[in-house]
Amino acid sequence: MAEYTIYSNRDIDWNARGIDRVLQNIVNLLNTFRYEVAYDRIMGRDPANIDRPLEKMIPAIIAETYDLIEEYEPRVKVKNVEVLQDSDGPVIKVVVDIG
Repeated sequence: MAEYTIYSNRDIDWNARGIDRVLQNIVNLLNTFRYEVAYDRIMGRDPANIDRPLEKMIPAIIAETYDLIEEYEPRVKVKNVEVLQDSDGPVIKVVVDIG
C-alpha cells in the first residue's frame, strides 16, 4: 500500500488521472458542503460545523471526514485526519493508503 497526504486547500487538477484522480476526489469531498450536489444532497460536510466553537468543530470535522471518505471513496483507507489552522481558516489534512 502507498501512503498519501492530502490537504483541503490543494488546488483542483482538472486533468488528474489514476491515483491523482482518487486523491482529487478526496479534495473534492473535503471542500463540498451538503446541498451543493444536485444528485446527492446529503453528500458533503455539514455546514452547521462552521459556526461551532473550535473545541466542538474540530472533532466534528474529523469524524465527518472519516465518514465521507469511507462512503464516497472506498478505494482508500483513511489512516489519520487532522485540522490545522491557516491564516485563511482551518485546513484539513488527511493521510490515506491506496492499494
